[in-house]
Amino acid sequence: MPDPFISPQDVVDYLGRGTATDPGMIIATDAACDMCRTISERTFNAGTSTVTMDGSGTDALLLPDLPVMTAGTVIVNGGTVTDYMLNGNGILLRGTAGCDPRPVWPIGRQNVTVTYTHGYAEVDLPRDVRMVALSIASRLVVQGVALEESVGPVSMKYANAATDLTNGEKMILGKYRQMR
Repeated sequence: MPDPFISPQDVVDYLGRGTATDPGMIIATDAACDMCRTISERTFNAGTSTVTMDGSGTDALLLPDLPVMTAGTVIVNGGTVTDYMLNGNGILLRGTAGCDPRPVWPIGRQNVTVTYTHGYAEVDLPRDVRMVALSIASRLVVQGVALEESVGPVSMKYANAATDLTNGEKMILGKYRQMR
């Protein structure tokens, strides 16, 4: 699993209490980032990946982890190709500018392998994704697994489990989810 894109210190700063070395804080941070990745189907972290995809029979292939920064080596049916370009939406287009007719990615199962860079540098992580991760992590730290708790005459009942995302959080992460 990729490294968390928020830190335990970020959660401590958000809550205004705790310590970044607390094992619970570390677990909450990791879990919050993993939950964001699961819902959005994105890693968010900057990195390089190599993916093997099915050839589509069209001139376009959508790379799976956005945003895509660069496309490197592209292998089709065992041979390296260089006649491709990347558009701003993570779509790898076969052919080059002015190429007519445009060649296609040949139809096939797992016949196109692409190495590419993707994701966000830490300073470029979307603020709304960062806020969702901080909210989830803080609920995990404060609420833990409890749905209800009492201390003396004071009792607190939580609306949901700490791991349940709000509708707003789901909506934010949903906008980063790719259409497949």
